[in-house]
Amino acid sequence: MPLSMMEVGSKHRICAISGNDSVRKHLGDLGFTEGAEVTIIAAVDGNLVLGIHQSRVAINRDLAMRILV
Repeated sequence: MPLSMMEVGSKHRICAISGNDSVRKHLGDLGFTEGAEVTIIAAVDGNLVLGIHQSRVAINRDLAMRILV
């Protein structure tokens, strides 16, 4: 299920990253890799603020749809 469909405050483990190579590389550079644990901190207008690897990262809804948990 895509990360963008999850509730604020929930924690999930990333199962897969979909998209072309450049999208997967960009998300990987931000720390979004298979097996990583991600926490949804906030959702504003479809954009997400996420906690991953002791950092906070904001991504748009399109990228959040590519992260499968």
